[in-house]
Amino acid sequence: MMDHNERFVLLDVRSAEDYSQGHIRGAKSLPLDEIEAKASQMLKSSDNIVVYCGSYVCMASTNAYKELNKLGYTNVHDYKGGMQEWITAGFPVEHGK
Repeated sequence: MMDHNERFVLLDVRSAEDYSQGHIRGAKSLPLDEIEAKASQMLKSSDNIVVYCGSYVCMASTNAYKELNKLGYTNVHDYKGGMQEWITAGFPVEHGK
């Protein structure tokens, strides 16, 4: 999606602490346990949304995908490789909030 300049909202669903230690450039922090309370403030129902967490073994992105679907967001994608795959591939990481 990034390579094709597609418009989408990238959500890091790990903890705020994990996010501040390093996240994918352009990602917004929306921890899994805050999705129900904050999604409507951060997202439009028409948004193309990509969620990610730490790695394939982390279930937070899968759970975020399910939660967002329950809230009515229908264009949600789960980047299952998450931060581990991103870093292993040598892609840039941002730090801080």
